[in-house]
Amino acid sequence: MKAYKPLSLFAIAVFAILVWSCERDDICSENTVTTPRLVIDFYNIANPDEEKAVSSLRVIGLDDEGLAIDTLNLEEGPNPSRIKLPLRFQEAGTLTVTRYLLEKDANLASDDNPNTSSNADLIEIRYTPEFIYVSRACGYKSIFQFGFNGSVLEQTDEDNWIISTEQLIQTVDNEDEVHYILYH
Repeated sequence: MKAYKPLSLFAIAVFAILVWSCERDDICSENTVTTPRLVIDFYNIANPDEEKAVSSLRVIGLDDEGLAIDTLNLEEGPNPSRIKLPLRFQEAGTLTVTRYLLEKDANLASDDNPNTSSNADLIEIRYTPEFIYVSRACGYKSIFQFGFNGSVLEQTDEDNWIISTEQLIQTVDNEDEVHYILYH
């Protein structure tokens, strides 16, 4: 009986170590913040303190050659005063550019009236991605630094509807804050 006592104490100790050293399942919770999108609010150029919705906005992602990749489904609806745009990321620490075509009054582009048309402006978003470890289950998330070379630029044409931009936050690390304002 005495021989079993140290063996049973050893077995209990090994069992306790195994139980307490186990980690919970590696499942990334839906509440865990992962890679954020760029949050842009639209404001009235005539009254800069007043939000102004964009009528029938269509957002089209462009590749490096300026060809359409995808039309975004805006969770904010067809006449938003705020949009959230995903940003591309390739290599940490490398200046990256994402381009979007923002088409105001997109519903007029497909009507049969030759006297009406939509108005599309190109914005170019420059930033440097960084990767931050979240957890073993979630892996890494990207954040985006505007830094000295970062910006949101509107490409000028003869009929811009976006008049100016204002940067509010230097780092895109969540979707709880507005990062840029576009005035129109």
